[in-house]
Amino acid sequence: MKLSIIITVIISAVILQIIGLSLFIFGFFPVKPALSGVSGPESFYYDDGGGSDSVANHTRASMPPHLLKSLYQELSGIHPSFERLILMVIDGLPAEFVLGKDGQPPREDFREAMPYTQALLSNGMATGYHAKAAPPTVTMPRLKAMVSGAIGGFLDVAFNFHTQAMLDDNLLGQFFRIGWKMVMLGDETWLKLFPGLFTRHDGVSSFYVKDTVQVDQNVSRHLENELNRDDWNLLILHYLGLDHVGHIGGRNSILMAPKLKEMDEVVKMIHLSTIQTRDNDQGKTLLVVVSDHGMTENGNHGGSSYEETDSLALFVGLKNDLSDYAASSCDSIYQVDIAPTLALLFGVPIPKNNVGVLISEAFDLLTDDKQLRVLELNSWQLLRLIQAQLPGLSCRNLPSHDGFTDGLASTTVECSGSMEKMLCCLYMNAINLHSSWKSKSLSRSKSRDDYSCTVAAYHQFLKTAKTCWLTCFWDCGNGHIISNIIRPHDLHEYRGSTWREPTPL
Repeated sequence: MKLSIIITVIISAVILQIIGLSLFIFGFFPVKPALSGVSGPESFYYDDGGGSDSVANHTRASMPPHLLKSLYQELSGIHPSFERLILMVIDGLPAEFVLGKDGQPPREDFREAMPYTQALLSNGMATGYHAKAAPPTVTMPRLKAMVSGAIGGFLDVAFNFHTQAMLDDNLLGQFFRIGWKMVMLGDETWLKLFPGLFTRHDGVSSFYVKDTVQVDQNVSRHLENELNRDDWNLLILHYLGLDHVGHIGGRNSILMAPKLKEMDEVVKMIHLSTIQTRDNDQGKTLLVVVSDHGMTENGNHGGSSYEETDSLALFVGLKNDLSDYAASSCDSIYQVDIAPTLALLFGVPIPKNNVGVLISEAFDLLTDDKQLRVLELNSWQLLRLIQAQLPGLSCRNLPSHDGFTDGLASTTVECSGSMEKMLCCLYMNAINLHSSWKSKSLSRSKSRDDYSCTVAAYHQFLKTAKTCWLTCFWDCGNGHIISNIIRPHDLHEYRGSTWREPTPL
């Protein structure tokens, strides 16, 4: 009798340990819900799940790159804003070193170390953002987030030391499919993530952190030559020296200001070259300066503190009407927002598993109808992603891609209840306002308020869909209730024509 009790207790203890270990593994290392395949022509029109993906995939597979590029432009109705992209990654650079913090400018020595970059910001020739990075704040998962818009998990920390090829839909794959030629100089992580995609490359190892000089000179030694060439569309520069400075001496290292000065000289060289290229009618080039993560006071990273997640996103070449320093550099975005923004600026489909929301200021030069179109495309992509996880989210009787019916109301309704009802309601509010705006455009009775309310409605849907994905699918499993209620007057929480998220996620 006693033996059977002991056996029962042992078995129960083992079962409890297994359950506890399972909860830990699936809670701390969750499996990310993801869609397979890549976005294609179907991204540019609404699909209710009728199976057009297979047709679109067949069309894409059988179409030469230059024709696919033209097809994307025709379907989107938007001409790409730029011809070439330079992505400069300054590993480990906290955004506050460039943009300051809490409305205050950067430290004086850091500000003086980057005079050219600060001049671009103050003149409105560059727009800077604090781009919040999701943990783990190590290089590989942060690069994946920027090019795919998807959020990884803590299991990526292990993969950071043994990087494998990226299989999920991403910007580099999309660029490659339309015939882009790509060059990479710097951290060899890019070569491991995207083997075979680069026309030219020179990779350096990121693990010899004692090297703060040669590791960056190996990148810059090729820069002048590459800037003088016209045989690439994407140039990736990944500088590791600043991250190594942090690991050696922390944020306050005596080497930090000189390293910032070196990076400022690189920004200056690239910017002056892009101006000359544009003047020679060789196409417009967008320079995007980003960091993968920040660093703590002692120079470490990997966790979720503000210092570690405060990464930089600096866009040089987007004309805007901002003239004062504070207005052009105090906004916050999420690192995943970079992916849909670049996809829409360069005319390729948004990656399938993107959870980011486009950066509105990047599209200020577009006409009102085009700005609403990019919001519509971002909304369709996020709607498809969530529909794959919520079978009940059908939003039936949605308008087709040919246009919206003229009779839809221009008013909005209160949205509450189940997750499915909430998201469909917010989406229908946005497309109804969009439809009304289109109808008024034909009759020339539209107003600026109609446009601004439509923008706000799209952003409210995008913000809620993003929150839903991060909290319901990522953190909590398939929950069913969103606690807050979205009311029509919330749609008027905008500043000018650009939506500002009222609260952070």
